Amino acid sequence: MRAERRARVSDLIHAGAYAELRARLAAADRGELARSWPRLEPLHKLVAFKLMDAVSALAFYRRLPYREKYFLFCGFPLNSIAPVLEGAPPALRRLFVQLPAKFYGDMLQELACAGAPRMSNFKT
Repeated sequence: MRAERRARVSDLIHAGAYAELRARLAAADRGELARSWPRLEPLHKLVAFKLMDAVSALAFYRRLPYREKYFLFCGFPLNSIAPVLEGAPPALRRLFVQLPAKFYGDMLQELACAGAPRMSNFKT
């Protein structure tokens, strides 16, 4: 996702155009999206991730670097985007995906397999 596309994601989120953003994410090149993902704002990452269908979201998650995986894992609950959902009508809320509980375990397993960056002061 190039700078203009990142700006477009931000613009769509600020405008509340979540259906359009969902469609754009579904058609986006996942490799390009993964490469530029770290430069998105934190809330925008969570919003975009929760606009992906569950299977695509997990596949995309697996492409990300450890730090981004950890961030999305911590933002697993749908209420992590509470500022967006607060006061939103039901039709808008339905656009966002609450990943199945099984995916929580899959995401945790992916983190464990990727291994946390080693701490320099930790001795084994």
